[in-house]
Amino acid sequence: MKIILATPLMKERRADLQYIPLGLAYLTSALKNAGHEVLVVDVRAEKPDDRLIIERIRAFSPRIFGVTSNTCQIREAAALINLVKQNFPHITTVLGGPHVSALPERTMTEQPAIDIGVVGEGEVTITELCSALGSGSPLTKIPGLVFREQGNIVVTQPRCLVEDIDALAFPDRNAFPIDIYNRHVIEYKAKPITSIITTRGCPYQCVFCSKSVFGSKERLRSAANVIAEMRVLIDEQGYRELHIIDDNFTYDLERARDICNEIIARRWKVHFSLPNGIRVNNFDDELAALLRKAGFYSLWFGVESGDPEVLKLIKKGIHLDQVRKAVAIAKKHGFFTGMYFVIGLPGSSPKSEKMSLDLAQELEPDVVGVGIFTPYPGSELYDSGSASNWDHYRHDFAEHRFTGAQFDEKYILEQFDLLSQGFYFRPAYYVNLIRRHGMLGVRRVWINFKNFLFRRLKLG
Repeated sequence: MKIILATPLMKERRADLQYIPLGLAYLTSALKNAGHEVLVVDVRAEKPDDRLIIERIRAFSPRIFGVTSNTCQIREAAALINLVKQNFPHITTVLGGPHVSALPERTMTEQPAIDIGVVGEGEVTITELCSALGSGSPLTKIPGLVFREQGNIVVTQPRCLVEDIDALAFPDRNAFPIDIYNRHVIEYKAKPITSIITTRGCPYQCVFCSKSVFGSKERLRSAANVIAEMRVLIDEQGYRELHIIDDNFTYDLERARDICNEIIARRWKVHFSLPNGIRVNNFDDELAALLRKAGFYSLWFGVESGDPEVLKLIKKGIHLDQVRKAVAIAKKHGFFTGMYFVIGLPGSSPKSEKMSLDLAQELEPDVVGVGIFTPYPGSELYDSGSASNWDHYRHDFAEHRFTGAQFDEKYILEQFDLLSQGFYFRPAYYVNLIRRHGMLGVRRVWINFKNFLFRRLKLG
């Protein structure tokens, strides 16, 4: 069977276009291994116009057109599926990803051009779906689907999580325009670069986090399986830098050490980074030293707030003394160190946001990342009544409306600027950054300048 897998167009920050969509790359491998012919149309990276998309669909003549989408992309995903249905009504349209996984029935109701939704992890579901469509078997027997039948929306039983994620085929990166993604990478030491994920799921209970696809159970790839994929990427495909984009790479410290020791034993001349953030309570001096020896040069910590009361309210499960210790260890070992903060969290106030800035200035990481609280579907704080306009879900925060009863939009954006500019608008910061990290620091200075200029022009 011929299948097109696609990404939707999206108005994004540069940071959102650094890495290929690994979820789609995993699906590509699963389908190819099942004997299907797969074409990836990466609208997000390549940005083809409607005419070119239609030409590629007509030339390939697929049975299925599948799109992946989170909530920030759902408008563009719907537009892409509508384009397909208008021009090729015989093609079965499928939507997967976090949005439909969190809101299956609502998504199908709002988007009539979608024929089938894949709910949860998709590797097994999509292959079973293709087999059923090919044989004419009923879809009701396939777990993890939502679809239309005789005017009704049908949701099948939930799909169990993949317990042995070592059994999954490595993602097919060659199906994607890696060179385009590499042009958008912010922090790097060598190219080409690609991302890799070594865990799925998260057992922690942060109230702002959505786990509609991978769930709450932590599942770890074995060190041997991770190293096997790294060997392919480094020795066979020639990548010179790998970014591990797990939510919890250091969840199992022993496994993290095993991976480092295996990297060291192979004497790879490759750089590694942990850009998605690791937990401050899963990091120690011994691991830091081992990571550095293995070639890791950059890591981030998910801190979220400098106010201990806010940390309690959002169920972060960390303490500020752990933050201070972890950042000190990272700096001691020479890591390019980042801290993530979120503005407008439940229970926060101007005092809370100032405490975040004070903490950042006290600990002096190399960079801070500032986000704005957004109640994503699937998170504990999602309220379907107050957060129902998908136009307001934007990675660039251009239409941000989720401010809570105690805030207004003006306050949120002011606090965003106060934290960002309070940290970055210090001449000594840039001098020290370049002194500590050379060209990596110079690159960050340039990115900061472009981001500030873009924001000023956007806001007028």
